[in-house]
Parts: sequence; structure tokens; C-alpha cells
Amino acid sequence: MAHPIKMPKVAMAMNEGTVTEWLLSEGDKVARNQEIFSIETEKTAYEVEATHEGWLHIVVQKGGTVPVEDIVGYIAESEVELAELQAGRPDQVPVPVAEVSAAPSPTTAAPEPAGSPAPAAKNTGRIKASPLAKRMAESDGIDLADVIGTGPSGRIKKRDILAHRAAAPAVAAPAPAQSMGRTEKARIPLTGMRGAIAQAMEKANRETAHTHIFGEIDITETLAMRRRLVAKADKLGTRISMNAIFMKAMATAAKAVPIANATLENGEVIIWENINIGMAVALDGQTDHDSGLVVPVVRDVQSKGLVEIDLEIRRLTEAARTGTLAPDETQGGTITLSSTAGFWPGWATSTALINVPQVIIVQPTTAVQKPVVVDGEIVIRDMMPISLTMDHRAMDGAPYARFYSVFYECLTDPETMLA
Repeated sequence: MAHPIKMPKVAMAMNEGTVTEWLLSEGDKVARNQEIFSIETEKTAYEVEATHEGWLHIVVQKGGTVPVEDIVGYIAESEVELAELQAGRPDQVPVPVAEVSAAPSPTTAAPEPAGSPAPAAKNTGRIKASPLAKRMAESDGIDLADVIGTGPSGRIKKRDILAHRAAAPAVAAPAPAQSMGRTEKARIPLTGMRGAIAQAMEKANRETAHTHIFGEIDITETLAMRRRLVAKADKLGTRISMNAIFMKAMATAAKAVPIANATLENGEVIIWENINIGMAVALDGQTDHDSGLVVPVVRDVQSKGLVEIDLEIRRLTEAARTGTLAPDETQGGTITLSSTAGFWPGWATSTALINVPQVIIVQPTTAVQKPVVVDGEIVIRDMMPISLTMDHRAMDGAPYARFYSVFYECLTDPETMLA
């Protein structure tokens, strides 16, 4: 029996996806875990791996957009089965989605200035590039044929576009537009990832009953513990980050107050056994003016130690910033950390919007040294402003306060969460 290849759901709000490229051709031999096609959603792009080995039969062609879980192809277990699929056996093959193709825009080469070096020879044949690299090239007006790919089989990756951009000669910018006494500097279309973020924020603000707690936590002992752990970085294999400590404290609090580890879906509050913490990761923009945000998920934090949590944070952050997150690495979150710690001391606190359909988001900020009263004496302590946001539809103030109380205790007395 052939194994169906389905359009994966790579984000909670995702309803459909577009096949941006097949990395193999019809009938090619496929190895298990081999990248076989790329998809793109409004939020990001992914390369999907094969879950079985066999022979590839393509159903949805490049450019086709289909709902999540629709079949885009098959992996046949034998060449005989492949032939049957290609013959269109009705019990196996759904109606293909028509290929969407865009006509290439005509371009005119600009004359080379006198004395300029001869251009490098263009790549010929089929050019392989990741979806992110393609978008960056299109945004910059870069011809992929001019870019040297350093990925497998010469595949062009993000790093190759950045290298090509750095080596390219400067081009005179067009005169800025004038309007009502203002000079236009840049325009950022509210599409793609920026558009998806805008829609998610609007949805959260419109549909969720946000309620906030603002506090200040004495994390002097936590910072001292972290310094001791950082001194053991060679032995531990990583420099334990504050985000790892925040996640450990959140998991301890969520375990103590299960209603905090929940989602509100279709009129029901679903409490989850696994504490999967989403982590907001800011992405570098393709220009000086745009940016992005993704929320990869560290799974089963309740059963992990600080070293495991930290290593997973570092792996996911690197994958997010290089566009290599796996499809399921942004799914299944039950609570979210949106840390602004380290931004700058002047950022006291802010109100984060909930990552719908979750019911709590935690936003710690940068600690500053302040005089406080401890045991009747004025001392200097490291104080961290923090805000928590809850969905009041799902929970009331008492459990919300208990969650904050446990989180507070973990950071004022970190041995509490390590016991």
C-alpha cells in the first residue's frame, strides 16, 4: 500500500499551504527522512521530509495550494505500485490540483561600467534553492543563477543570499517619494509573515479577555545560581540561559496550577498533561525595516532539567533564525514565554498578547539593581519587573494568583524548583 504524503499543519492557525517546490522528480527513489518538498504558509516556509522510503508519485504540482491534511503525493513501496499510481488508480489517487505558474518578469541587463570586472558565469540547469532564499532573492532583485549555493547538491540557502548581497556592488537608490511634506523612507507590505503576525495579534486582542498582573521579583539568588552554573559551562556542555531558568519556573508553576497549562478551543478549556512552552523568537529582517517573529515549542519541560531545556532552546532558536524549523516545532504549545530580558534596563514592563488558544503568557524583563528593604535593612538587590497575561474566560483570579505566586517563589528561591 502506498504511503500518502499530506500537507502538514505547521501552525495552529494554518488551514492551507502551498507546495513551493518538489525537491525530487516524479518516480525518483526516496530515502526515509530525505527532504522531498517545500511548503509555504503566511507565516513561514518549511522543507518536509519523507516518512518512508520508496518511489515518489506527485499529486499536487508546484504552486498548488491545498487544505491541511490533503494528500499532495504518495510514496510507493515498489515500482509496480508506482506504475499503478501513475496510471491513476481511482482508489489511490485524488484529483490533482492544477499547477500555478508565474510568467518570469522580463529583465534588461544594465551595461557594465568601464573598467568593471567581468561578471561570474551564471549557473545553468535547474537551480535548487530553499523557499526562504527564494523570497530573499526576489525581495533584493537577485538572480539566483548568479548565486553560488553551498547546501547539498549546490542548493542555495539563506547564508548564500547574504554572502551574495554583501559582495554585490552598491546600486543607486531611486529618489524617495514625497507626500504632504514628508519623505518616504520605506514601505513594508502587510503580507507574508508580517501579515500573519498582524492577523494573530488582531485576533488575540479581539477575541481574548486579557487580564494582566504586573509585579517585581527579587532574582538576586537566581542570578547568583546562574553565575555558578555558567562557571561550569564546560562541564555542563552549555551556558545556562535565563530563558531556561524562566521555563523551569513556568513548568513548576503550571504543574502546581494545572488550569494555567491549558487552551480554550471550541467553547472548552482543555487542560494538558504535557507542559510544552512556546518561546517567542525575534527574527532578523531582510532589510533594516522589517522583522519577524516565530514561536518554537520546547516540549515536556516538566520532565527536563536545566541543561536539557537550555540545549533545546539554543537548537530551536538557531533553527528559527536560519529558517530550518521542522513543521511540528511550532505546534502543540500549552503556555508561552515572551522574554524581553536583556533588551535594555529602561524597558520596565509591557503587556504581551496571549498566544491564542493558550490562556497564559509570561513576560519577564531586564533586572536592575535597586535599594529594597530586607529584614528591616536597606540593601541593594536585583529586581526584575514582570507581567503575566491571562484569558479571563478560561480562569479566574485565584488560580492566576497561585500560578504567579509559585513562579515568584521559584525565582526568589531557585532551589525550590530544582528540589
